[in-house]
Amino acid sequence: MYEISASAHFDAAHYLRGYKGKCANVHGHRWQVEIAMQGPELNEQGILIDFMDVKTMLKEVLDLFDHRMINEVPPFDGLNPTAENIARFIFREMSEKLKRLTGSDIKIARVTVRESESAGATYFSDE
Repeated sequence: MYEISASAHFDAAHYLRGYKGKCANVHGHRWQVEIAMQGPELNEQGILIDFMDVKTMLKEVLDLFDHRMINEVPPFDGLNPTAENIARFIFREMSEKLKRLTGSDIKIARVTVRESESAGATYFSDE
């Protein structure tokens, strides 16, 4: 099994609904996102998936949030925009993009979303 990873960031504001503390107020982060992909076979060039393809797909997803109020971006207009929920959303969006691009055995292994150097959340499938 092979695994590759790529990372990117976006800048956005959010607030946590129903939270008792400072995070209930509007505040911003430079969100750092890392995605890892796994697959059993390399292509004829000896790569699992082109990093440029991964970065392009990831940018398309992150552009939904960049310089926005995440609470106004569906599904976060109803779903609390926690790092955990954002990681799951990115995982699912990237999984759909990956299926359309490759149609192969490559899978998203995990997505980690960090809202600071010391705080982040990871979503991974148990499949």
